[in-house]
Amino acid sequence: MANEFTVILFLGAVLVLLIALGVQGLPAPLPMLRLLLGLAYVLYVPGYTLQAALFPRADDLDGPERLALSFGLSVAVIPPLALLLDALPWGIRLWPIVIAEATLISLCSVVALLRRRRLPEKERFVPALDVHLGDWWAAQTAASRLLYVILALALLGAGVAATAIIVTPKPGERLTEFYILGPEGLAENYPREAMVGFPVTVTVGIANHEGVPADYWVGAYCGTHLVGQIEPVHLEPEQVNERVLGFIPTQIGDNVRIDFYLYRDGGTEPYRSLRLWLKVKGGESK
Repeated sequence: MANEFTVILFLGAVLVLLIALGVQGLPAPLPMLRLLLGLAYVLYVPGYTLQAALFPRADDLDGPERLALSFGLSVAVIPPLALLLDALPWGIRLWPIVIAEATLISLCSVVALLRRRRLPEKERFVPALDVHLGDWWAAQTAASRLLYVILALALLGAGVAATAIIVTPKPGERLTEFYILGPEGLAENYPREAMVGFPVTVTVGIANHEGVPADYWVGAYCGTHLVGQIEPVHLEPEQVNERVLGFIPTQIGDNVRIDFYLYRDGGTEPYRSLRLWLKVKGGESK
């Protein structure tokens, strides 16, 4: 028999699909749909399924109480989930959060369904779709009306703020990642010693988060001398490129500085820079 949990499952699957697709390149309505579903599945649905599991009888709570409790419980479960994810190896990231929320919603939905089925059909809570808001509002006391108005304004403000944060681009979000990796593909175990005149290799990574396509070029310098470079690369938004860069130190010393300059869109001034210190010995043959 169809119930509200069927709708929750279906819309949850739509949300997961939209998250997997990302927002780049999607038709205009879909990012907004993802935003609205995301807000609902963070601020309302977890608490709704939890209160449905705790209070399966129709006379346990009235409609407004269930509504307020759904929002309150949804907010209340966020800190424990965050602490749990922070203690796990995956950390507080997008997909661990999605999986944790989906697991909570699914478990509470199953418990709610099982508890309802144990009750006589007349005692089960069933969401009412034919709510007469005018009659309900007229039956409320002045204090209850004030509380509901405050709750509605708070939810509206939260929704507007979340929309502005997600939709409005911020300068800090428009950037290019520029990094160097060691031989194991990690940000460690970089070359520390070299011989003058002999090549040294590192892996250079570029990630375009500028929101627009960009052309990049990387040069390695020992002092003022260009000692290595990679060919220009064109990256679409959110595209990442990693490639090996070889360079040949031209100076001898215990602290020879190698500068890696990233140039963007034909600019003459470095857009990003990195630095590597080497102990460079003479290239005498044994």
